[in-house]
Amino acid sequence: MSALPKSPFPPALAFILDNPLRRLLINRDRYLRDMGVVEGCRILEVGCGPGFFTEALSIVTGKDGVVYAQDVEKRMLERLERKLKSFRFQNVIPLLCNSSALDLPSASCDIVFCANVFEEIYKEGEMEGTVREITRVLKASGILVIKEHRPGGTRRKIEAVEDMFINLGYNKVFERKTILSYNSKLRRPPERG
Repeated sequence: MSALPKSPFPPALAFILDNPLRRLLINRDRYLRDMGVVEGCRILEVGCGPGFFTEALSIVTGKDGVVYAQDVEKRMLERLERKLKSFRFQNVIPLLCNSSALDLPSASCDIVFCANVFEEIYKEGEMEGTVREITRVLKASGILVIKEHRPGGTRRKIEAVEDMFINLGYNKVFERKTILSYNSKLRRPPERG
């Protein structure tokens, strides 16, 4: 395994990411279904942290689905692993690896889900490699979901990230902006025959 970057988000603050108030504010199941997550699909969650979305991804994909929960921070994954026993479905596979060097086969995922992680990947200096890896593991016509905070300089970074994917042939099929968040869905181009 290559050296892992130090996550800009401190693991000691994981309770901020996965707390009851946030669960009340975000209807995770509805959001994921609106973004195209369905039963039986294989999903890579980039930067899963302590598992705020991981649990909902596990439920929506169901017993026949798989959720690859990737993070660079061992303590975040340890926190997630403690929760996995209580999940309805045992379909989550934690991955301690860099987002620019994923331990997954090519074209193995129907969806790549990225929530509030691209700003950190930028700070780690791993954006180009991460875009390359996401494209490698995402199936042709697969879906990339981006959910990010909007305050500060995040907007410009997310626009740059989306431009990188669009330059690779991805099509933006959905976009929604709120005061606090930015949400988009991009589709990878189909295989050329």
